[in-house]
Amino acid sequence: MKNIGQKIPFLVFMIFSLISLNRLCAQNSSVKTNPTKPFSFPLQLEMHVPFDPTAFQSREKTFLIYELYLTNFSSSPIRLQRIELLDENKKNGNPLVSFDSIQLKTMVKTFGEDLQDGYLSIRGGQSAVVYVEAKMDRGMAFPDKIAHRVVTEDNSLEGAEIRTHATKLQVFTPPVEGSGWIAADGPGNSVDNHHRRGNIILGGRAVNSRRFAIDWKKVKDSISFSGDPKNVRSYFCYGEKIFAVADGTIISATDGLPDNIPGHGKEFHPAVPLTFENLPGNHIVIDLRNGHYAYYMHMKPGSLRVKTGDHVRKGQLLGNIGNSGDAREPHVHFEVTNSPQLLLGEGIPYMIDYYRLGYQKGFDDVRSHELPKEKEIVDFEKPDKK
Repeated sequence: MKNIGQKIPFLVFMIFSLISLNRLCAQNSSVKTNPTKPFSFPLQLEMHVPFDPTAFQSREKTFLIYELYLTNFSSSPIRLQRIELLDENKKNGNPLVSFDSIQLKTMVKTFGEDLQDGYLSIRGGQSAVVYVEAKMDRGMAFPDKIAHRVVTEDNSLEGAEIRTHATKLQVFTPPVEGSGWIAADGPGNSVDNHHRRGNIILGGRAVNSRRFAIDWKKVKDSISFSGDPKNVRSYFCYGEKIFAVADGTIISATDGLPDNIPGHGKEFHPAVPLTFENLPGNHIVIDLRNGHYAYYMHMKPGSLRVKTGDHVRKGQLLGNIGNSGDAREPHVHFEVTNSPQLLLGEGIPYMIDYYRLGYQKGFDDVRSHELPKEKEIVDFEKPDKK
């Protein structure tokens, strides 16, 4: 009995020791399965929109067309998976518009070498432009302010707030008349649209005066000429009249540059060496007031009917279509910007008072106070003139 009494304290000690050891193991196990996440900065992606867009109508949709610039300030690649447009006042709600990785592949242009790893990647220190064309059904207006959410493989970032009605939309009459006009490289988001992808650096900043530019050409059965393709007179639009889209003042009028022999790619040989100043060829710039300027480019030599300082009225004859300057074939390049200086402004949308969209059975889709989109074929004649 004496030996048993001596063993009891020892047994109690062992029991308490085992309990303490189990608790310690449990704590250590908890630490291992729930480690403290190391500190890291938010996604190091700078994002901004150089020029706030303005929504406009075309057919049954309302559009926003603009560029979102992204720069990776980290040393590791950032792989884009999705970009969402959010109502600035309802960020917790559903996105207004969302672009997935498949859509982004035709919207994103990186500067420098692309990573060939199957992802939309922006290298460390690399920048990219996202060419955004957001659209909503007619009757569903974009909110006044929109923010962007960039979603990557393992992170997301919100920012780059913009206004959606940055400039006042003006209503114009068309710059040409008649039927069979195609809005070549008009407002849109195609990868091969050289106006849409026309952003350049001038004065140390990125600008795109051609964002809403249109090369107006005449077509028949989708062809712009008949006969010798090297003869300017073979083109249906050569010599067609050009008109003032609104009242204004001529602030620039250049004439005397010769037409080029038509030719694309390696076949393009300008009649005179191209310089920054003569890229538009024979051209006219009209101050439309309210900070809007209309540009007409590539006009026929000797055809200008106005000079600098003249006041013009809506619908007044300005000259004729030619093939001067940086033009591969006859057309009139028409754009509206917010600057009186060539290429230094931002392209802004506008509305055309009346036109009809063309189909195989005729021009039976009447449009009013809208802007034609790229490759649409239109008739500008009003019923009372037919």
